[in-house]
Amino acid sequence: MVDASTCMTTSNPQSNLQVEVLKTEKFQFKNEIEKLKFKLESCKFCLSYVVARNKETYYTGFPSLQSLNACYRFLGPAVDNLIYWNGGKSEIKADFKGRGRPRALAPLEEFFMVLVRLRLGLFEEDLADRFNISCSTVSRIFTTWINFLNLKFKEIPLWPPRQVINNSMPAHFSEKYPSTRVIIDAGKIYVEKPSLPDVQQLTFSTYKNDNTYKVLVGISPSGAVTFVSDLYPGSISDKKLIHFSGILKLLEKGDSVMADRGFDIQDDLTPIGVKVNIPPFLRGKSQLDANEMIETRRIASERVHVERMMGRIKNFHIFDRSLPSSLTDLANQIFFVCAVLSNFWPPLCS
Repeated sequence: MVDASTCMTTSNPQSNLQVEVLKTEKFQFKNEIEKLKFKLESCKFCLSYVVARNKETYYTGFPSLQSLNACYRFLGPAVDNLIYWNGGKSEIKADFKGRGRPRALAPLEEFFMVLVRLRLGLFEEDLADRFNISCSTVSRIFTTWINFLNLKFKEIPLWPPRQVINNSMPAHFSEKYPSTRVIIDAGKIYVEKPSLPDVQQLTFSTYKNDNTYKVLVGISPSGAVTFVSDLYPGSISDKKLIHFSGILKLLEKGDSVMADRGFDIQDDLTPIGVKVNIPPFLRGKSQLDANEMIETRRIASERVHVERMMGRIKNFHIFDRSLPSSLTDLANQIFFVCAVLSNFWPPLCS
């Protein structure tokens, strides 16, 4: 009869050593995989990639990561359950957390991609390569988010009460033009030549010799955007632009408006008790007198801020080229979104 004790498996030192070696190799491989994952993630074009290189302002147009995050928080939980545009077909509900169609990008990365397109004016194919998604997905995300941002930003009361304007008015403004409510200017957005002859004629600007949209922008004396009109055909006059924009309904008795000579609208403002401050006209004279020259320089020195704000808006380089026909239906939303994003920068003057 065999003794059971003699059948017990004895420990093999060599086998134990091999097990320990394998465990060590497994741990090393796991660490190496984690390092490679981190390296791959650091090479991926995303928000964390540009933040790590202090490039968030260049790529997004925000002055800091803090201001970008503040804007994103303002958008609220709706970013997790957007209804996606689908080219006029049935809409797509997508959710990054898995309740709908899986999203190619997390909501924050979608927001980042939209900002990159606005800021740099990149083509869809470029963005598709950077974010490793299809061109159609880029288009769907961009259209959805521009409409979403437009709706959310419309919730912001851009037009401040008179008292707020007074409290924030710079001293140099309150000394010379204390009743100023808004400084206005007209901007131009270039668009691809429309296919319909009637639309071509409406958008053709003889001044720019190109097809354009025209927009009225107003800023406060402190330099914040307080009014953005819809876009109108480039052929519209400044006077008609004022009427169609709706700004006259916002002005109150005792206000004054500062503008360029093109806005000769005093006759329209007098009935509502509002004054317009524009540079003097020659009106048949060969030159302005001394007082008129001083007034012209004063107004020009204050109006420069609305031109600087237009420059901030145009720093979103999506406006560098003519907007393609594929974005024509989004032109209003794109301009408004860029105008509001410009307000995340510090005031132009104080």
